[in-house]
Amino acid sequence: MMKKLVLCSVFCFLCIISKAQIVSLSTAELTKLKSLIRSEADVKKQWEDLLKTANESLEATPNPSDTILTEGILQGDPRKTRTWKSIEDMQKVYSLAFAYKITGEKKYLAKTSEFLLAWAQRNQPQGNPINDTNLDRIIFAYDLVKNDLSDDINLATNLWLMKVGLQEIKSFNKAANGKSLTYMNNWNSHRIKEVAEVAWAINNDSLKTWVIDIYKKQIAKNLNQDGSSFDFHERDALHYHIYDVDPLMVAATILNRDGKFGESAYSYKSPEGNSLKNSVDWLVPFFTGEKTHAEWVNSKSSFDKKRAANGEKGYIAGTLFKPQEARTSIALANYFDKGMLAIYQANINSKSKYPTWQFVLNEVKRK
Repeated sequence: MMKKLVLCSVFCFLCIISKAQIVSLSTAELTKLKSLIRSEADVKKQWEDLLKTANESLEATPNPSDTILTEGILQGDPRKTRTWKSIEDMQKVYSLAFAYKITGEKKYLAKTSEFLLAWAQRNQPQGNPINDTNLDRIIFAYDLVKNDLSDDINLATNLWLMKVGLQEIKSFNKAANGKSLTYMNNWNSHRIKEVAEVAWAINNDSLKTWVIDIYKKQIAKNLNQDGSSFDFHERDALHYHIYDVDPLMVAATILNRDGKFGESAYSYKSPEGNSLKNSVDWLVPFFTGEKTHAEWVNSKSSFDKKRAANGEKGYIAGTLFKPQEARTSIALANYFDKGMLAIYQANINSKSKYPTWQFVLNEVKRK
């Protein structure tokens, strides 16, 4: 089945390359972004930071990892250290892709192509969503520049990303058939995000269909009617509630932008009454400080205890949840709910309309 899907992907690629940019930004959205860079000081500053990284990356050599290793590995382990060094490439290629699309200078496209090809040729996807979640920015970068790439770079990257998606689905099937909780816990939230990014970046209908089906099932199985999540109760930590909702918001953004979902994926309710919106709203009082939570006290995970014993900051049982840990969640939710900006501003004590790059992307992506 996997071989058939790969061959189908190659055939479709050779016939037509989808010009639609659902994961990243369309031409019209890039025009809007350029306007914001000219007119908004906060946006200009963030753009200049990206451009600085892009310029520094022009002299960098790609450092792709053959196997990304972060999941289940303690801080300080050489395998994890090597991986973190390797995935510094993600911000580099992301910045380079934006630099090309904003400035039009070919040197940035050439370097983006070099990074894409290096990762496509070396990285071997294993179907571990906690490891593969680190590929967000290179997939975004590919989607942003895919219409400008040479055929060989495009094909190599397309095939690599197809493998990423297929390996994730293979691991999902194995987990579901083996009754492993990773078919519905935070692993699956990340898996859905990754396959969604791949599916729409390479325009593969089979992967898209899988995402829509499993997204709905994840809302039903992973989230609760009261807004809490399976992982919050399993790990007794808001840290893992965030690990559930953040990747689902990325997937929901893609589904909303595509339109095939048929309704807002963010506010979609399962037959049980569960929704992503409800689970984000449940998190908000912990972000504002109205509620507090002592993390990890009743975690059922032995790995959480190992991290605490390893002296990893923030994993000691009883550590109070820090509201700033949910900033990314609030920023992602702002795409769906403009009211999240005021909540974020209060947390950072700022009136900036664009406190982070995510808020900039939210603005240019909104219809």
